[in-house]
Amino acid sequence: MESNGARRGIVATTLAGLLAACAQSPATSPSPSTGATPAMPAGETSTEARELAVGGFLDLALPANASTGYGWELIETGAPVLRRVDPSPVAEAAPASPPMPGAGGVSRWRFVAERAGTAQLRLVYRRSWEKEVPPAREARYRVTVTAAVDGADGD
Repeated sequence: MESNGARRGIVATTLAGLLAACAQSPATSPSPSTGATPAMPAGETSTEARELAVGGFLDLALPANASTGYGWELIETGAPVLRRVDPSPVAEAAPASPPMPGAGGVSRWRFVAERAGTAQLRLVYRRSWEKEVPPAREARYRVTVTAAVDGADGD
């Protein structure tokens, strides 16, 4: 009987440790370097300046974890200088093992430069039903689009 009590104590301690680990906020992994915004601590804002030529693409990869209910929402679109388009397919290496349930990922956004000018992009990371709550994160971009340079000087 005494060994059953000791086993119950070990099981209870193990379960308490697992529950505590699940209750912690998920870690964000660094995002890929191609046009990505670095992971930001909760409550922080990232602001970046970018330059494109007309017709160029701006690809963003923001750390996200949909299993928490959070997602990126586009607040300032950059229109009419920028236009959002579907992200291009990304060829990523297959993971060695399946992702853990609840593991974070990446939210991809793609914009095309429609015309010369300056545009503001603003994305917020929040739960869609918590409109009155400040976002957990915010990413801002100031994008300068220049006229496309014609490579033909005349022959």
